[in-house]
Amino acid sequence: MTDAYDALGPEGFGVYEVDWSQPQPSFTRVNRPPKGLLIPGFVDIHIHGAFGIDFMADPASEMQVLCGKLHKVGYEGFLPTTITAPAADVAKALDHLPDDPMILGFHLEGPFISPKFPGAQPPSAIASPPLGPSEWDPIFDDPRLKVVTLAPEVPGAIELTSRLMKRGVVVSMGHTNATFDEARHGFEFGAAHATHTYNAMRGFHHREAGIVGYALTNDALRCELIYDRLHVSREAASLLVKCKPSDRIIAVSDSTMATGMSAGRNIRMWGLDCVVGKKQVRLASNDALAGSAITLYDAFRNLYEDFGAEVAIQACCVNPRTALRLWHVRRWLLLDKKLEIVSSIDA
Repeated sequence: MTDAYDALGPEGFGVYEVDWSQPQPSFTRVNRPPKGLLIPGFVDIHIHGAFGIDFMADPASEMQVLCGKLHKVGYEGFLPTTITAPAADVAKALDHLPDDPMILGFHLEGPFISPKFPGAQPPSAIASPPLGPSEWDPIFDDPRLKVVTLAPEVPGAIELTSRLMKRGVVVSMGHTNATFDEARHGFEFGAAHATHTYNAMRGFHHREAGIVGYALTNDALRCELIYDRLHVSREAASLLVKCKPSDRIIAVSDSTMATGMSAGRNIRMWGLDCVVGKKQVRLASNDALAGSAITLYDAFRNLYEDFGAEVAIQACCVNPRTALRLWHVRRWLLLDKKLEIVSSIDA
């Protein structure tokens, strides 16, 4: 499907007539109003769970159910994402990871993060990166490991970044108190992403721009964005869209088990009491956001409405696939003018 995917690249957005009569679809550009949108399936590189299912807590059978539910809302693939936890707990979750083509690997978020910006991550499990052999080695060396979120300023983070980068793992700076220079240092040693930009990181200040300033000004750094319109306002998202090249913004859901649950429900998640709201979930203790309660389909609709089709398609369908070096499209989605999924074509 490479040729078809290339046709829908950033230089190829437009109105096409699609011929599906052959195994490889052909695209002919036409000059008439579109009847809908044809897009590659969604790829979510940062998702903890959804529909009452949590990656860290539930067995393989439930993760298999999650794959099916995400497939129904347009997903082609995703990276189940850990939370800050001991190595034994992470290893147990990985043992429950089913062999399903929708699961593209996993994202290790924490525990090597800043205690100043834990977000909803359990502070008691935050740790420093190991400098020698450790119980984390099987996890670091797991071929399924695709992304690691860490704070580049913590002791040992640069050494771990270099180690992971050399074997092709994407290192992302997040839950971090990094200054502009510390973020630049992390990038120079291989940290090529920023995790949920703006959230759980040192903010911009006119005398010290911090990691947010670095993320906005380094064209080579890829930036995750949770666009539920709660984690990041439309104005802040607009700044990111204006500052970054179009191929450097990656929409993520940061979805939790709360996604799909009814508002007003009280749940226990990651050892914390949380309250589910409308398309959101918050800590009961302080009303802070605790991950999200949206899918990438929701993020796509928000981005489309606020920034247009090209931004939405790039951020949700093209850029995450490129970041994971997925050169083929395995699923196409046909959306009508109301952005409802009409049908899908699995290649």
